[in-house]
Amino acid sequence: MKCVQKIEKIKIPQWSKFVLSMIAPFLLLYFRPLGMDFTQSLLAAVLLLVITWWSSNLVKKIPASCLLLVIFVVSKAAPIRTVFSFPLSETFFLIVLSYLFSQGIENSGLPKSTLEPLLFRFVNTPLKALLSIILVFFLTIYIIPQPLSRLIIIAGIYRNFLEKTNAPAQTKSTILFSVFVFYVVVNMAFLDADIIMNTASVGFAGLSMSNGEWSKYMAPPTAIFCVVVLAMMIFIFRKDVLKIRIEPLQQDMIPAKVVMSPKDWIVVGVVVGTMILWMTSGLLGRMIGINVNPTVVTLIGTVLLFGLKVLGKKDFKSIDIATLVFLTAAFSIGGVMKASGIADIVFSYIAGFFPKTMSLLYIAVLILVSMAMHLILGSNTTTFSVLLPGLIIVGDGFLSPEAILFICYTSLASHYILPFHSVGMMIGAANNFFPGRNVGKLGIPLMFVIFLAIFGLYIPWWKLMGLM
Repeated sequence: MKCVQKIEKIKIPQWSKFVLSMIAPFLLLYFRPLGMDFTQSLLAAVLLLVITWWSSNLVKKIPASCLLLVIFVVSKAAPIRTVFSFPLSETFFLIVLSYLFSQGIENSGLPKSTLEPLLFRFVNTPLKALLSIILVFFLTIYIIPQPLSRLIIIAGIYRNFLEKTNAPAQTKSTILFSVFVFYVVVNMAFLDADIIMNTASVGFAGLSMSNGEWSKYMAPPTAIFCVVVLAMMIFIFRKDVLKIRIEPLQQDMIPAKVVMSPKDWIVVGVVVGTMILWMTSGLLGRMIGINVNPTVVTLIGTVLLFGLKVLGKKDFKSIDIATLVFLTAAFSIGGVMKASGIADIVFSYIAGFFPKTMSLLYIAVLILVSMAMHLILGSNTTTFSVLLPGLIIVGDGFLSPEAILFICYTSLASHYILPFHSVGMMIGAANNFFPGRNVGKLGIPLMFVIFLAIFGLYIPWWKLMGLM
């Protein structure tokens, strides 16, 4: 833990970081290793440079991503449709609409006005608080479809609730830390739970998958994994969660019974109707032959919220342009690497580190390579964009693309040692929901538990389901 704290305290001047970030790409361009031609080495150098900027936040996401896209286009390494596959996809519009729909839910005030009174009524111990967090994340997957909006709204509600109680400061920070821990774990169970990272990982693998297919393979073992993580939280932070009662500081701090206006009920109807159509889209398609498109459903729900004046022009700023530009660049990496021949060159070399036959050792190496890359790159999405296309090439003949996707995904989704290894953890630490040292305190032992969980929980289930 002391090592983690020392790493967090190391400060390197910004200009030094910028100069250092240029060295490896320059050497790559100059020496052209692995038999790369000039175009391939240029693409690899720029990719390495931009990934370094993404991982270190040295250059903001929009200019860094735009540089990568410009080089991809100018080099003509891949067709334009391959470079801009993400903004040309339906997923892009679904994510944009989800930003707006989630903002509408927040504007309505319904999450706070309905959840906070329930917390005062049922949550009187830290353990109940942890259990309630898991339950709330499961229940709000479709109510607040944009994952980071869901995280920020729920974290804010719990912080506001805890500030009105007699819970010790350490207990409050531990409970708030668990919000960010279980946000990630719950999102692993369903494709729709994180329409950014989960959908992106499927796209990077070159696959098409429904929420039902994802849940079939991920939900049951993730439910058990969630219990394991809960037990770890209780054990590691036992001084903060055991033998403690949570009571309101004053009775008048408890929110009064919610009085719903006619407009509130209409908003609830829009949200519930949209949620039901999201959840049953596949079922309706099979039962009555009606194709319920989730993007169209979200569009209708968003338009209705605008009509109810829950959303306005100012809410277009809720659309995270930086993330959309970043995803556009990240989605282009796999296609360009494959089209330019870089993927074949690089991953034919990496293939040498893998056993020559399929075995548990092969899977162990796959997990360790994924984790090692994530520790270096930081961002899950960046790591997926670089790793998945190549690992699928390396694993051809050993594992199906779906199996490689899920092994890599499970290795990384809850994998973090420092806050920058997870977007959610970065948000939590930056906004003082919890001290940064908590990330390593849980994350280091969790890394080993993830390794064991893949072999003890996930792989047996995947074999039972015919995935492996």
